[in-house]
Amino acid sequence: MTMIIKYANIISIEFIIREFLLKKVFNSVILIFSFLIPLLTISCSNTQESKLVYTENNTIKQNVKEKEQNITWTMELEGERLTKKINRGSMQLGSDVPYTKDLYKISKTYQRPVYPSIEDFGSLDTRDLRVSVKEKVNTFCTAFASEGHIGADSYFSKKYIFNYVFFLKDFEEGWIKYFGKLKTNKSSPFKRWLFGEPFNGPDFIQIPVRFYADCGTIDMTMFLNSSGNNEFYQITIDRWQKYDGTRQTDRN
Repeated sequence: MTMIIKYANIISIEFIIREFLLKKVFNSVILIFSFLIPLLTISCSNTQESKLVYTENNTIKQNVKEKEQNITWTMELEGERLTKKINRGSMQLGSDVPYTKDLYKISKTYQRPVYPSIEDFGSLDTRDLRVSVKEKVNTFCTAFASEGHIGADSYFSKKYIFNYVFFLKDFEEGWIKYFGKLKTNKSSPFKRWLFGEPFNGPDFIQIPVRFYADCGTIDMTMFLNSSGNNEFYQITIDRWQKYDGTRQTDRN
């Protein structure tokens, strides 16, 4: 009888333990589901939103395509130029474009300075004429244009002083021949003079000079030594032009 009671108690304890374990497992399952359900809900919600955005994007794209088909496009202008990379520094104006003062300021096409020129004389670009040489030629012209050409002979090399004598003789005779009157020594025969573009050789410097008188112009070429004191060694008279009213006539 005692054995039966003990066995019944053991069965009762096992039943209680099993029931407790089942309840604990059940509660754990419920707890896990309570966490999973919100997560699944959020995931589904995101999926629906993504699908909605995708649908909207498709709709916008389709609307753009439809609008493009309904637009009337003009002919493409300068298509080849628009596809190239343009360097502003290399842009050049066409020959048919009028080159105004404002365009010259902003254009990089013409950056070299522009010097005037005289048709029957040449360019007036004297950039290659050294300052010291230019001053020497200018002082010679001042002396030569003075009364009696006082001091002009001192600019010539003593070795070639005879060339100055021949030049002065040609000048005095040419004045009468081409201008038709005697030159007076009481006043300067020239009002002004200008220099043309020089030529700098290895042994000499060649400078064209035009003298302006009341009756006409005289074009000369002056030759100086390129070394030392740049002394004169020859002057040639190239052209006489007499004023006939408002018209110049070449008399040479």
